[in-house]
Amino acid sequence: MMAALASSSALLARAGAAGTAWTGHDTWLLAVVGISIALVVVLISWLKLHAFLALMVGSFAVSLLSGEALGKVADSFTTGLGNITGKVGILIVLGAVLGRLLADSGGIEQIVATLTRAVGPRGLPWAVTLVACLVGLSMFFEVGFVLLVPLVLQIAKRADYPVLRVGIPAMAGLATVHALVPPHPGVLVAISAVHASIGLTLVYGLIVAVPCAVVVGPLFTAYAWPRVSATIPDGALAAFTTGGGGAPGGAGAAGAGGAAAGAGAAARRLPRFSVTLGTVLLPIALMMLKAACDTFGWAHGTGYRVLEFLGTPVVALLAAILVALGTFGYGLGASRRQVQETLSRSFPPIAGVLVIVGAGGGYSQALADSGVNAAIGRAAGHLHIPLLLLAWLVAALMRTATGSGTVATVAAAGIIGPMAHGLDSGHAALLALALGSGAAFLGHVNDAAFWLFKEYFGLSVGGTLRTWTVSHTLLSLTSLAGVLALSTVVG
Repeated sequence: MMAALASSSALLARAGAAGTAWTGHDTWLLAVVGISIALVVVLISWLKLHAFLALMVGSFAVSLLSGEALGKVADSFTTGLGNITGKVGILIVLGAVLGRLLADSGGIEQIVATLTRAVGPRGLPWAVTLVACLVGLSMFFEVGFVLLVPLVLQIAKRADYPVLRVGIPAMAGLATVHALVPPHPGVLVAISAVHASIGLTLVYGLIVAVPCAVVVGPLFTAYAWPRVSATIPDGALAAFTTGGGGAPGGAGAAGAGGAAAGAGAAARRLPRFSVTLGTVLLPIALMMLKAACDTFGWAHGTGYRVLEFLGTPVVALLAAILVALGTFGYGLGASRRQVQETLSRSFPPIAGVLVIVGAGGGYSQALADSGVNAAIGRAAGHLHIPLLLLAWLVAALMRTATGSGTVATVAAAGIIGPMAHGLDSGHAALLALALGSGAAFLGHVNDAAFWLFKEYFGLSVGGTLRTWTVSHTLLSLTSLAGVLALSTVVG
């Protein structure tokens, strides 16, 4: 580990030495970073401005305060927005479509029912953690959380089980894959910023995610649930109580149109567990196979070109969606209209994510155009801060300030990205994971999902801090340790 950290420090030192001597303008540029971050935080937390507008204002502030020409201020933002949306936006859209097909088909309920039958009551925390990880592979944290809540509440009620013993593992599994595993937006932005391989980052992310999910899920749950009081709210139970059969809570919890989706799912059979699992894991398998071929040279010639094509994230996700149209749609008796309605419901929930990611790209471009990134590189070189730790620290500070893991990753990636030039593919992948790890740190009252967790599981603010906040901090620190440990092997 020390060798890997030393190599990162050496890289930063070279970055600092390669530039000009430190000047007063460099000091001002660092102050500009602080001013822009504080401005974004105030706009989001105090004025309750949407993160898109806050990041846009922050981007303009960076350009103006750093001395950019007025004519280039808007150009920096729009260029960055276009670049990041083109690279990441399509993956976000495809992931949302696959997640909606899974939810509306009753596939989530099938996974939960199969695993809970297999493990019994004592193994429920482990089973729910696994379910949340599988569900989280194909959908965003907030969407997956809302879809899993009805199942968590019904398990707790029917099995007379403490709600936190299944609620914390559900949150932990989703949070772990959201922070560390592509194709989630934050990780994708980090990968793009540091020029890492998606396939290799996926492989490393899964290696780090498995022990993190165990620690933050079943192990932390065993410690936390007896010490925190939680009572399922009557309103939540009433909202998510369903009749027998079909696919209850999942689609109904999704918001507008959920009742129709639930009725459609109830009118047709549920997908088999093996089919559901195979469909969800298909894009992951294709991307991992491509990464393995790149690493170990398992295929050559035409075979490699085919695998390279299928393992491209856009192609892998599209292939999974085409398969899911059969396994989660037509193959279960869905009509063309039902499938069309499911596809149409995929897009509205991700509009906010898309615009935030785009605005984050504009903010990152403004930092790059202003020369802030070069100044930070020189500062870090003089301070001899290891690059992996610096990436984690910047992302952790942004998460603590803004409350959004996606915003934190996007903003931190814009600062750290230019320092990644010259890294090999393995260390670039680890740097992307360090950004995702830092962005999971210390979720608290400025995080909207904090309040979702509190209200759904009947917790006090103090109880939510001792569960939600502590678990996210534990996830961040555990994943950082995993990234650092993995760097000793990669290095």
